[in-house]
Amino acid sequence: MSRKKRHMQEESMGELNLVPYMDIVVNLILFLMLSSTGLVSFGILNVSAPALGGGGDPVEEPKEPPLNLTVGIAAGGFYIAGNGGVLPAPGSTQEPTILKLGDKYDYPALTKKLAEVKSIFRNETKIIIQGAPNTQYEVVVGVMDASRTEGLGGQELFPDVMLSPGMAE
Repeated sequence: MSRKKRHMQEESMGELNLVPYMDIVVNLILFLMLSSTGLVSFGILNVSAPALGGGGDPVEEPKEPPLNLTVGIAAGGFYIAGNGGVLPAPGSTQEPTILKLGDKYDYPALTKKLAEVKSIFRNETKIIIQGAPNTQYEVVVGVMDASRTEGLGGQELFPDVMLSPGMAE
């Protein structure tokens, strides 16, 4: 084949223009990303980090000492502690306050125990959640949910949740 003939064939075929195809792909990806937000719902939990202290105006001393209610997440269950000490488990002081049910945490029992605490300390709204850095996210959220309200439409228990600094390591 002569050089002139080959050159004419290449010119008649033209170049492949990928720009329109890339436009379509980009628009398709954007459309899929925007339309998929309806499938995934995000919840917002108001959690305050512990204060590092220092400066500012002096704060008046409260008339009664704070409860410092703490829920500790352990491998065997939940420990519930306050200013006066750790609530014992029924029948034993070495075990967690609320034992696990098999391999699952007992969130309804935690809510029930926190409702008992709330009935004694009616003005208390703060709770501290403490656990190891490798504590699963689902367990932390379950404890938050269990500590906020009692049942569907029940009384508000401890809405002001703080995470222990050790959980963020």
